Amino acid sequence: MSDILTIALRGLRAHKLRSMLTMLGLIIGVAAVILLTSLGQGLSGAVNAAVEPVANSITVVPKLSPIPGGPAARPLTDEDLESISKLPHVAEIVPQVTGSSTSAAGQVGKAVTASTPGAQYRSASVVGTTANYLSARQMSLAAGGFFTDAQDQSGAKVAILGPLVSSALYGPDPHQAVNKTLRINNILFKVIGVLDSFGAANDNVVIMPMKAARAGIIGSNFGTSADQISSLSVKATSTADVPVAKAEIIQTLRNNHRIEDPQFDDFQAQDLGSRVKTFTGIIDLVTTAVPAVAAISLLVGGIGVLNIMLVSVTDRTREIGTRKAVGASDGAIMGQFVLESITLAGLGGLIGIALSVGGVLGLTALLANMGGAGSRGPLASFHPVLSPAPIAAAFGISLLIGLVAGGYPAWRAARLEPIEALRFE
Repeated sequence: MSDILTIALRGLRAHKLRSMLTMLGLIIGVAAVILLTSLGQGLSGAVNAAVEPVANSITVVPKLSPIPGGPAARPLTDEDLESISKLPHVAEIVPQVTGSSTSAAGQVGKAVTASTPGAQYRSASVVGTTANYLSARQMSLAAGGFFTDAQDQSGAKVAILGPLVSSALYGPDPHQAVNKTLRINNILFKVIGVLDSFGAANDNVVIMPMKAARAGIIGSNFGTSADQISSLSVKATSTADVPVAKAEIIQTLRNNHRIEDPQFDDFQAQDLGSRVKTFTGIIDLVTTAVPAVAAISLLVGGIGVLNIMLVSVTDRTREIGTRKAVGASDGAIMGQFVLESITLAGLGGLIGIALSVGGVLGLTALLANMGGAGSRGPLASFHPVLSPAPIAAAFGISLLIGLVAGGYPAWRAARLEPIEALRFE
């Protein structure tokens, strides 16, 4: 075996450029499979990290119009809030009372006007809620702070502004708005915070304690009763408990609203889990399909190995004849060419592994320097994952390609008759 290996390595060294070009297809294929698998697993992890906070969320809203033939639709009320908060599979609940200054067609209706002595903003949306609103919705502040439970319970006249409102009234620096006095529909509020940008609807908002919102800002001005709630954001005790929690919420609301026939439900309970599963399923499909496509380059590399080994057998026909004439067996000839092919594929696989591992480590270092970990950008939770399984699989496939691609040329070499091989020109 050592003699065969020596002869195989000598044959590869004799044609260095040809050997390197042959390995190039395998190098690219192995490196592509490992790199794309690492990036795909990193992407999947980033997506899961992004959707995990909302995967156990359930949103409850009243239906806008009654069901034909059914009883009059009831709004969500404080009674519903209290009943749902006591359910065993509900971990957290955030009520919201809202008032918007524009209708669906964009026409100004019951306007909420936020003003200072020097500026006025007409078109804000007011959200009255509780102190856990910010954490439940995974939102953050650009300046200042959020109101506390004590301010929530007392109905303190404090407000948190969306960035559009803050910019229009106080300029581009959000810190300039903090601790300023704001007049909302002739009621004075103290600005205690400014939100980070979170999409157009959330940028055009004024958030305040629910009791303060009901006291003159929303209430009868928007045709709502004193205990009416616009929507409920509910978090189940875990993602796995979402279906049970949703069923408990639906049954509780039916009992409270005295609904016997489900077709007359005057509310909607929507969980994000099904949408999240659909989205993550697409991501998983992409992360599986992309490395599979990259594996095609391994097949191309295998065809290159087969081609070169066939050329090698033709070029060395006289050598094969000489070896067989002095007593080399068919098995020894076959072993020589198979071993050459496996060595060629193995070296290509190892170089591909080295390049891909270096690429992943380099990308990880680059993301760290860009502030990926802990930042709030799109790369905040993206980290390429370098795992042993795809490395072992890619290397194993490259060796298998070497064995298969070298098998047929080796069999042809072993079948040559010594006298015919010696006479070959």
